Amino acid sequence: MMNRLLITLGVISLLGTLFSSQAHAAEIQAYPGENGYQVIMITGPIMKGDGDAFYAIARETPKAFVLLTSPGGLVEEGIWIAAEIAARGYHTWVLPGAGCHSICAVMWVSGARRYMDKDSNISVHAAYEMAIMADGSAKYSVSGSANAKIGAFLNELELSFKAIEYFTRAAPGEPLKPITPDIALWLDIDAHIVDGEEIARPKDRPTPRKITDRVVQYSGMAAYCTDVFGVSEEFFRSQARAVLSAGHEVYGGEVFAGLLGEYSDAAKDEIADIGFARWCLDVEKRLRSQSMDTGINGPSFNCAKAETPTEFAICRSEDMWALDRAMNWIFFIYRRNTKSSVSREFLRQQRDWLSRRDECSDNSDCLIRKYQSRLIEFGF
Repeated sequence: MMNRLLITLGVISLLGTLFSSQAHAAEIQAYPGENGYQVIMITGPIMKGDGDAFYAIARETPKAFVLLTSPGGLVEEGIWIAAEIAARGYHTWVLPGAGCHSICAVMWVSGARRYMDKDSNISVHAAYEMAIMADGSAKYSVSGSANAKIGAFLNELELSFKAIEYFTRAAPGEPLKPITPDIALWLDIDAHIVDGEEIARPKDRPTPRKITDRVVQYSGMAAYCTDVFGVSEEFFRSQARAVLSAGHEVYGGEVFAGLLGEYSDAAKDEIADIGFARWCLDVEKRLRSQSMDTGINGPSFNCAKAETPTEFAICRSEDMWALDRAMNWIFFIYRRNTKSSVSREFLRQQRDWLSRRDECSDNSDCLIRKYQSRLIEFGF
């Protein structure tokens, strides 16, 4: 995966020289990339009609890296472009030495993956209005409505309050607020930091909020998910302690005091809303996607004794392991807590489901759908 990404970024870097020829007007162009990605380059001030121009390219482009160099421009046009980037799951990147300021930074932060070079020049300030006075001079004042739109959009991106405030703080005449790799961490903004051929990923440099989220997820799994997955409570608690300890070493302990309460309350609300079993499955998937250990090293059965194509497929797919363990847990819950006549009928239904499941053979997508639909039948 890393080699493919480096190839893609290498191709993009070759295109970076094209930026130097654009000085006066915004240009939005698409170029072929690698691995199914297109490269969409946005150069120059964001002006009226640029949202339409970006959309015309985006609707024909399923996957893209959006390369940005812009002094900023019109807030509504920039938010329109940023919303398209976010909705389509595009990645964004500010090239080394390139400038991305004001609403351009909002476009950058809307990327599913945000890339910045260690020397990228990114900065933000409050949106402002310009009025021409009677003597011909220009007067600048902060625009409350434009900043409200920016704040609302950044909130939709789930940026921290600290980040939203930072994006809209600097008034006209004040220095722009820079976003460096270290400031991105402080603002809880996940970013991939490019240094030559090396890329530091967000999982290698987690923000305080990401650390807090992981701690609360592990703690919640210790409280609710041990039976569901057949993993010990102590394993989950030890993971929570290790993550929090590592966070203390980087940021100190004070920053986490308020965050732990905030994230714990949010987790409790989520569990109350969707149920603890569904929450356990969702959290396990989220942690695993971040390369965090969830203690699940196989399905509910011994893969050394696998015999059918379906069993082999389940053993090969980490995405199946938690689902299979949850299904096994539900099976025994129903068997132990129902009357014998009901239990026999349930066993018959489960055998019928296993037959339908095995019709998927080794198709993992089909198997995942079968498990998910069966869990929904059980109310999970």
